[in-house]
Amino acid sequence: MKIFRTLVIALILGLVASWYFDIWHSPVETIDELIGTSYTFAEEEYFKESPQLYYDVNINHGLPEFDSFLLNEKDRLKDSIVQVYTWKYINHKKTIWVGKTSESDSQIIDAIRYKNDVQF
Repeated sequence: MKIFRTLVIALILGLVASWYFDIWHSPVETIDELIGTSYTFAEEEYFKESPQLYYDVNINHGLPEFDSFLLNEKDRLKDSIVQVYTWKYINHKKTIWVGKTSESDSQIIDAIRYKNDVQF
């Protein structure tokens, strides 16, 4: 009985540690199911809550490294202003970049999931 209890405790600790340290995910991953959809879909259907962080970037001005990939999307965008939204979780964050394109006024250009300790 003592061995069984020890195994159960070890299993529970292992599961909690794997969840907390997020070992099943890469440090940075693309959220493919969001790219090309709208901000409304992301907020209402995917996240089901408002983001904790929001800011605008202008792709015609100096971009921080975190947002610099937007220069590759410049031809797709109909406006130089892109909205950046971030949802924060215990051990990771999810960020989407939303811009005006020929397909939509609020199309998700890119979406990523990344661990809290990732440096950009």
